Amino acid sequence: MALTKAQEAVALRDAERIKREKQLEATLADYYQAQGEVERIRAAAEMAASPFEATIREAVCSLDRLGETRAGIAGLTGLSFPQIRDYLSDVASNASGLQALPVEESARRNCRPAAEGISERVPASPQAVQSGV
Repeated sequence: MALTKAQEAVALRDAERIKREKQLEATLADYYQAQGEVERIRAAAEMAASPFEATIREAVCSLDRLGETRAGIAGLTGLSFPQIRDYLSDVASNASGLQALPVEESARRNCRPAAEGISERVPASPQAVQSGV
């Protein structure tokens, strides 16, 4: 009798554990399915947004070449300083592949003025450099 009761108690505990494990499995299956969909949707959205991101990057670079400060660009566009920095540095980081381009084209793509326009830009003040402007 005691052995039967013990076996029933263990069987009940095992049934509860198995039920919990099935719930965990179902929850994790939902999680991983959703995670896969999120990744797929984000990748598709990034692909669809990439031409517009390129247009934004070119506009920020143009504003930079026109002599706008980062604070000015932020005020005109509503972009944050980190976003502006990223747009300008993304293009600058690709500069190594642009060395074979003519100076004007390299400068245009690199958000930097062409060689003849360099002397026309006023260097940033030390305070502006420290604040990231």
